[in-house]
Amino acid sequence: MGRHIEQISATEAFGRATTNAQRRYPTPQAKGNRLYPIASPVGQPTFQITQDETFFTIGSCFARNIESALITAGMDVTSREVNLGIVGDSRGFAPNFFNKYSVHSIYNDLKWALERDSFPGAEVLYHIDGKDWYADLQMGIPKLKFPVDDILAFRTKYLDVITRVAVADVVVITLGYAETWFDTKLGVYLNTSPPLALVKAEPDRFEFRVLSYDDILSCLHKIRILLEKHRTKPLRMLLTVSPVPLQATFRDMDVLIANTYSKSVQRAAIDAFVSETTLIDYFPSYEFVTLSNPNVAWKKGDYRHVSSDLVALIMENVMDQYIVDENRTKEVGKGESSVAMSLRLMADAQEHEALIEAAHEAYDLVHQRADLMVLFAQAHAHLGKVEQALDLLISADKLPSPKGAPLEALIALICALGRFGTARTYLREHEQRYPTRAGFRSRIMSDYKFE
Repeated sequence: MGRHIEQISATEAFGRATTNAQRRYPTPQAKGNRLYPIASPVGQPTFQITQDETFFTIGSCFARNIESALITAGMDVTSREVNLGIVGDSRGFAPNFFNKYSVHSIYNDLKWALERDSFPGAEVLYHIDGKDWYADLQMGIPKLKFPVDDILAFRTKYLDVITRVAVADVVVITLGYAETWFDTKLGVYLNTSPPLALVKAEPDRFEFRVLSYDDILSCLHKIRILLEKHRTKPLRMLLTVSPVPLQATFRDMDVLIANTYSKSVQRAAIDAFVSETTLIDYFPSYEFVTLSNPNVAWKKGDYRHVSSDLVALIMENVMDQYIVDENRTKEVGKGESSVAMSLRLMADAQEHEALIEAAHEAYDLVHQRADLMVLFAQAHAHLGKVEQALDLLISADKLPSPKGAPLEALIALICALGRFGTARTYLREHEQRYPTRAGFRSRIMSDYKFE
């Protein structure tokens, strides 16, 4: 019989239920705004972080989003490195080299960096006869047109960066996919699929493997043991599952079903792992994204890459729960950035009623910021409340706004209402106040055929 993640008495379970404020799933009538348009799952922090502590992130491409959000918030992120030499410069955005899509790829990098004798060296480079390039499948690079020595020098710089995980205060790991590739000759999991030319050259060398719950859980424990072996500080770790879905599957099934397994099995393994450890938490970025309105969650025209505003909101939530620092509270303005991001996401999703409700809840803040007042007014206009929208835009225009967004939104709305005489008056004012914004005036006059 398998292990239980939890096993408590009925009395304790019923007692816990009475104190769990998030016990019931939201409905339109009860806490529906906790789910739509922006989901707000609540994590359970078991440790705290101070403002001056360092982060090291590793994992799927979503880890780069987390890095960026942490850096923007003023945190020290030691895993972000852009200086990787000539080979690193050849691939554009150097931090993308740090994308590791499976739990085994993460373990490989940590093992090879912290125990350098274990690194296979040139054996991890694949060469096809007659080609002038090498593939490094752990780095996710199908073509590197450099001498082996240059590539290995780049590899040394890269692994030197990975060693920073040993001294970072908090390690953040983002699991990506359960679909993996295995090199039977080297006995290692790869980070990306081998090029078809390599498969044809050595058809028995590579295997496609779909990880099981036990595969993932055991590798998480290997990572924990490895890190604890090489660290002097206690290991505090934040784990999450990347919400970014599979682009395509190698399984003989619908990619939607394959992706559900890939995310679910990793999510399940993390729960078991967290239950068996201390100072290691799960934070629900996966739930934040996948439970939110898709128009909020994803970048425009894209069902795979998460909106930068939502990533920032997720990390703001994490920092609100974990980081204890009086100075940070003052800088953030008691949730000012969170409110602004939420309103922008609601506007993108055209959740006009939700936006108005949220703006009323943050009335003082909204009425101090021209950009938020514009969103508030536009939501009213979309719901047909045009006179309220006009009043709000007139009020917003009295607030500081270097590019004149409130006035331009006011002019656009007045034109849409067919009030062209009033619009001409405001256009003359716009020309006086914002002479360099001639492009806006030209577009308005062209769209509405001003004479």
